[in-house]
Amino acid sequence: MADGSQVQARTLRAEATTGLEEAIRKLEAGSGEGLAVDLGNGRIARADSPRGNEGLLQRLRGHRMLLALAAGGADLSRFKAAPGEVQVALAVREILDAAARKA
Repeated sequence: MADGSQVQARTLRAEATTGLEEAIRKLEAGSGEGLAVDLGNGRIARADSPRGNEGLLQRLRGHRMLLALAAGGADLSRFKAAPGEVQVALAVREILDAAARKA
């Protein structure tokens, strides 16, 4: 800086992250407290919603499904449940419907 003052630099502490599949396994086993899940491209998911680890697990499963859809490796034919049996959020239903039309 021109006036001779200095800006203190802080080093960012590297956060330990967990991969998607490992995080899903840990959450399903009930041992996922404090996870920071690496979703790729600098994105990290945490259990920071009101639903906690249950919400994180649902988000990670959805993320895995979207990755499979994007790669063309998801078989949606097994998701033909009876009405009322599975509750799917409207936004998720729209994504699945669009993917089924594309396939």
